[in-house]
Amino acid sequence: MAEDIRTMKAFMQGLTFYAGQPIQPIQDGSSATTIPTTGNVSYTDRFKLSGSLSPNANDWTFDFLSLTQGSSDADPGGVSFRCWNEQKIDLTGLMQLGAAYAPLGSVSQRAGVPQLPGNWFDRDSASRSLTYMRDFTIWSVEPLTDLDLGLLWSDGIVRQSATPNMPNYQSTSGSMTTTQMLSSQSRLFVSDGGLSGRVGWLREIFNQMGGMGETAAAPHIYCTRVISGQFSTTPRTTGLTTTGSWSSDKFWISFPPSYELLNLGMMTPDELEYLTYMQRSVLAPGGRLQN
Repeated sequence: MAEDIRTMKAFMQGLTFYAGQPIQPIQDGSSATTIPTTGNVSYTDRFKLSGSLSPNANDWTFDFLSLTQGSSDADPGGVSFRCWNEQKIDLTGLMQLGAAYAPLGSVSQRAGVPQLPGNWFDRDSASRSLTYMRDFTIWSVEPLTDLDLGLLWSDGIVRQSATPNMPNYQSTSGSMTTTQMLSSQSRLFVSDGGLSGRVGWLREIFNQMGGMGETAAAPHIYCTRVISGQFSTTPRTTGLTTTGSWSSDKFWISFPPSYELLNLGMMTPDELEYLTYMQRSVLAPGGRLQN
């Protein structure tokens, strides 16, 4: 029986950037570079944003960014990306009191929806938008591994996404047990056909809370927000006008800041129960797979 209700809070800074934005690779010895305004480019090494466009966005780490031009002036191009933000909450003081906690559910507070541009000059009336964005918030007692990030970044064609506590049908399971993943929020956004791609507001079509509500006891709680998506861009030649390949009205990635909240029921079980909760929380069967 819960003796007290606590609310864990994590703030996730919003992010907006477009072509011309300087980025800083994380690898040692790497120098800053600038996303070009023309041509094909792909970044597969992890990097963070820098410069005046996103001065407070350094908590976000990009794992992948690819910009592809259309094969001709009349063809649209495309962009795909993946990034995440991890916040850590220290609960060492609660452990010293012998306190365990049961997750009661999570919620995400944000002021708007994300924006991704689309093909606002549509030469083909039968064409359909390829723009979408996935937004996950994971509350866990362990940080997400590369394996967990890879499962969340599934593209929906080769395989579906899976949270860190789920077995996956491609013989690859997440690294956590149901006790280790406390709660989650899963969202899917798509392009809104009633709005111009020059505005880029997306429409939410899926929102699901996850987690099993199992009692846990661990020294830290991690809140990780994982975002991935793709969008098509306008052809380089629109009517009689030639636009830049990655001009600011054709390529940007923007999503709002959020407060992520997790409600916990706190309790002080006897010593045997507490040790059981702790063992289940910090020790996955067979160890945690890191890749």
